[in-house]
Amino acid sequence: MKRYVLVLFMSFLFALQTFARPGDGGYAGAFLRMGLGARAKALGDAYSAIPEGAVAGFYNPALLPHLQERQLVASYSFLTLDRNFDYIGFAMPLNPKADPDKKGNPLKAGLALGWVHAGVDNIYGTDGSGNHTINFSNSEHAFYLSFALSPFEKFSIGVNGKVLYNQIPDIEKDDGALTSTGFGIDIGAYYSPVNNLSLGLVLRDNMSKYSWNTDTVYERGTSTVNKFPKVTRAAIAYRIPQQWLLLTAELEDSDKQNPRYHYGMELSSAKIGALRFGLDDNSPTFGMGIKFNLLGKANMINYAFIVSQDAPGSDHIFSWAFNI
Repeated sequence: MKRYVLVLFMSFLFALQTFARPGDGGYAGAFLRMGLGARAKALGDAYSAIPEGAVAGFYNPALLPHLQERQLVASYSFLTLDRNFDYIGFAMPLNPKADPDKKGNPLKAGLALGWVHAGVDNIYGTDGSGNHTINFSNSEHAFYLSFALSPFEKFSIGVNGKVLYNQIPDIEKDDGALTSTGFGIDIGAYYSPVNNLSLGLVLRDNMSKYSWNTDTVYERGTSTVNKFPKVTRAAIAYRIPQQWLLLTAELEDSDKQNPRYHYGMELSSAKIGALRFGLDDNSPTFGMGIKFNLLGKANMINYAFIVSQDAPGSDHIFSWAFNI
């Protein structure tokens, strides 16, 4: 069985390397494709088959029924080019008690909610002659709610609804803000064919888009719709029976961008923490986690370091995971 699992895992890695190519930028909703949390980013953003932690609800809602505890996560990123990226989320399994008068076990379920924020400051503004006017900023928000059911012990399905909000301040008349709202849905599936092996499939950003109207900005304004790329992510994760090594890999494809690949490896200790390494579409990633107890609850401080391939400098991400 171990040989079978390793052959399957290596075959998936080979498929990723064969079909993945550098991706393209310039599409709406990029902040939702950046990945969340220091642990997931240190693992190369390959997290759609790992049923652990609050970020699981964002990566693949179908993971939620298989969580072992309730968790609250807060994350902050130090990014290059005056960008900021924040996240706070909560997830919990829903395991109703079995009724002794009824046959079979009740369905396991899971619930998650969270807020994702991204922004950039000091955007250099000019008039029609190229003269500097003011510096602008932009901020994007996503509020999501996830729910999943596990009709079978090793199989589950889930859905993630997202409310989207984009704002550009001080651009309309009387220093008003130009805003746009939207809504999107993610659909996920999870399957564990054998112990310690997980498979995940996610269809992201169905119906996600921004609708803009610039009538209050320009004399002849226009209406524009910016659709998000529809993303498909297929993932595999394997934790060795001794539990100290986790391997994960993921293929990301969309209807507008080239395929991307993600790899991750975690070396962990149940008492101390973990070391992590990954490759996030040609960007090397590194990280660590330190475990400690606070108020009688298990906590972990996670850190990720990403070597950026598209911007000067590197990114640093910190997360605090608190088990409730």
